[in-house]
Amino acid sequence: MVTPLYVASSETACGSTTLCAGIGKKLMARKKVGFLIPVRFHDAKATGDPLSDAAFFKEVFQLPQDIEQICPLVLSPAELWQYLTEDLPDFSQKLQQIYQDIARGKDMVIMEGLGNLINDKVSQLACYSISEALGAKVVIVLRYTTRPETARLIHICRKLGQSLLGVVINLTPESKIEGAKQHLARQFQESGIPVLGILPQIRSLLGITVAELSKALGAELMPNNGDTNALIENIMLGAATSGSGVDYFAHKDNKAVILKADRPDMQLAALQTSLRCLVLVGATSKPSPAVLSAAEEKRVPIIAAGKKVPQVLADIEKALEKVSFAHPEKLQKLSNILESHFDFATLYAKLGIETR
Repeated sequence: MVTPLYVASSETACGSTTLCAGIGKKLMARKKVGFLIPVRFHDAKATGDPLSDAAFFKEVFQLPQDIEQICPLVLSPAELWQYLTEDLPDFSQKLQQIYQDIARGKDMVIMEGLGNLINDKVSQLACYSISEALGAKVVIVLRYTTRPETARLIHICRKLGQSLLGVVINLTPESKIEGAKQHLARQFQESGIPVLGILPQIRSLLGITVAELSKALGAELMPNNGDTNALIENIMLGAATSGSGVDYFAHKDNKAVILKADRPDMQLAALQTSLRCLVLVGATSKPSPAVLSAAEEKRVPIIAAGKKVPQVLADIEKALEKVSFAHPEKLQKLSNILESHFDFATLYAKLGIETR
């Protein structure tokens, strides 16, 4: 018998993709696991590729299905609402057929659900309807905050009833983990809702790749034989210093350094430290030959942005808010985190998975 698990999130960008991938990687050592994203939103206001998570699952877990099979329904919120309120029997039947195709030959199917359960009625109804139609158990991921909307989420958990396995508190600053155990987790536990894990916020899991940063800035990327898929963990803004700048830039590793295009001295100083790329703002021409040569020797890509510093910083901030988990390096780091902070024993027990 195939076991379906539906992972939803209380808000957008809480980490449902992250958790699906982490649980899947762990279970694949003992089970045949399939992945499914039953429905994704796509409308005029949407940004990004609604199929990007499906592409990630296919690549990392070497799934035989096409991306469109892993994420078969890309609908607007209005279209999904109509299905759920007016055509639910037909929608449920369609879901069951989609699920059966993915589940064939599998022991378990992990499904990534919609986000924003707290504030979006369409996502809430989809969670209830999909879990009921497929007999799926549900895990809800929430982002740690000092002012959580606990009452709303507890209400949703109670409506799920026996379908709910528990909640996972994600993106918790290291300094707040103990407080999360004492206060936030206790609120759920006192309401009869299991807390399956309190996951720390790890900077590298929030990183953006050089290629993603270049795209977010709408800027020219000069790869210089460098790794454009490398993860950027820190952002540094060039300092107004009378020294060489090397000591300043050496404070952080695996970084992107933002510098004015007319400061080759600072660019050369940054290139003497550990960095993923240079971002040159106000660039109207190629960097100096010395900088190009040093960057090529160090295999450091250069992003040439014609924008000014404030706009570059604003674009980076927006990009970091919706950064993708779709990176193999992030998956390995996540696996280590889950081993220490996620209650796999309870998950296995509730799903009826043998631990031997």
